[in-house]
Amino acid sequence: MKNKIVFLALFVIFLSSCQSSMNRFTQDERGANTYSSSETGQLSSVLEGHIISIKPIKLSGSRALGSGVGTALGAAVAASAVGGERDKMPAAIVGGLLGAIAGRTIEENTTIETGFEFLIKLSSGQIKAFVQKSQQGLRVGDRIYVIDSGQTVRLTRQ
Repeated sequence: MKNKIVFLALFVIFLSSCQSSMNRFTQDERGANTYSSSETGQLSSVLEGHIISIKPIKLSGSRALGSGVGTALGAAVAASAVGGERDKMPAAIVGGLLGAIAGRTIEENTTIETGFEFLIKLSSGQIKAFVQKSQQGLRVGDRIYVIDSGQTVRLTRQ
């Protein structure tokens, strides 16, 4: 009975971590026109340029909870699957290791996102690369400002 309760509790934790990962896909992402309140009153550098290339890219997934949840689930499932008391500990260790690998892989693969790599030719002649999550309606040839606050860089149409 105790094993079933532990397994159920771990399963609920696993499902809630999956839900928090899925919420990342539905939440609004910060764009070039969204600033945090801590950015008010801060001076930023501005460079002029134009976009010479935009390429879709993959942004690697997160690695936050998956291995921990996988370890707990794998250990609980493996320990409850074996018959003898003496075999529970080795089974839990092996199950935990396999669960950690599976959990990390599942989380990383389900949180991969698409982003965009912008190549920008500055008015100085330098070419810079910039990666962000959203294309924000920008196109090749657009004249842009590159706004650099020291912590965040944004692209915005001139």
